Amino acid sequence: AAVIAVITVIASFPASADEWNYDAAIYLWLSGLSGTLGVGRAGDIPAEATVNDLAGYLDFTAAGYFEARNQRFVIMTDIYYVNLGAKRDSEILDQPVGLEMDYSEWILELGGGYRLSEKFDALLAGRYYIFEPGATLDGIRTDTVTENTRNWGDVFIGGRFHTVLGGKWNLSLRGDIGTGGSDFAWFANAAVGYQFTDLFSLGLGYRILSLDYETGSGADYFKYDMTTNGIGLEAKFSF
Repeated sequence: AAVIAVITVIASFPASADEWNYDAAIYLWLSGLSGTLGVGRAGDIPAEATVNDLAGYLDFTAAGYFEARNQRFVIMTDIYYVNLGAKRDSEILDQPVGLEMDYSEWILELGGGYRLSEKFDALLAGRYYIFEPGATLDGIRTDTVTENTRNWGDVFIGGRFHTVLGGKWNLSLRGDIGTGGSDFAWFANAAVGYQFTDLFSLGLGYRILSLDYETGSGADYFKYDMTTNGIGLEAKFSF
């Protein structure tokens, strides 16, 4: 019965299985976050910030993805970057002092999958995270800079469902779970798109990424048990 099922799935694909199609997109992830952060001997503290909270500190963000697929396989990559910053002025010993805080985050994804049918894909992906918090103190005589970059990676398994809703509307659902550097991590995304032309479409979605990562002890202790979630807007080119 299993052999018959596999043969049925394979036979459902058109003969032009080697023809590749491509998607290239840029997107904006309007996200907030909540969870627990721990740094050094300060211990764990609850953390929560809404989209409005973070928007006031946004310096720059950019994100995009590329996907290649035929009737059998999918290859995909995704890059997300955000930089937050804040500056505060004060006085120490009647001298002006400036404190500039900076935070950068990279999320890099590379993965692939096998197309079980025209609507369902089984996925295997790797994600690599780079967190770069820093502070610069412009003091009386010298500048003091502190940095504490953290980076790690995870491997994910998951699936994706995509279908045409009717007319030029389409729906995409994706979910995956993983581990590696993180004790546990998961990701989910739901998006609705409108195909203006064969080349161009716009999409609106909601995405969640949850990471539970902990390393070190004492002054080197670091914990990132956070969920980042929010609305995503994308512009996609298909060719």
